[in-house]
Amino acid sequence: MRLDSLGARAPVWYASIVGGFLLLQGSSTLLFRLVPRLNAAFPQLLAVTQMVPIHSLLHIVTGILALAILRAGGARGAWWFALGFAGLVMGWTFGLSLQPFDHPFHIVAGVPGLMAAAAGYRPLILKCEPAR
Repeated sequence: MRLDSLGARAPVWYASIVGGFLLLQGSSTLLFRLVPRLNAAFPQLLAVTQMVPIHSLLHIVTGILALAILRAGGARGAWWFALGFAGLVMGWTFGLSLQPFDHPFHIVAGVPGLMAAAAGYRPLILKCEPAR
């Protein structure tokens, strides 16, 4: 496999990994919030993440969106997802009860998104006919 091909696939890999992780993470923290017995059995999950339901739902929706973009939009859609997700690293809380743990995580998730988008960037080459 050529290095050029690996770079072109970077956004697809990124969207797949981040989408799957966010879907799993959001679903598990929401489930632990809704089923107190799960939280009692393994309290470390919510103790560490301190996720609130709206934040968990945001992760679920973002994960589903990433996977849907991969299915419908292919490599180009994955590139836009990687670039857009990286843009969320701004640090605004939007009422999501972000904790100090969240910001480093968002940087760890966002910087590779920028790198994947950069690796997968292919400028459109416009074929112009010579002037007559």
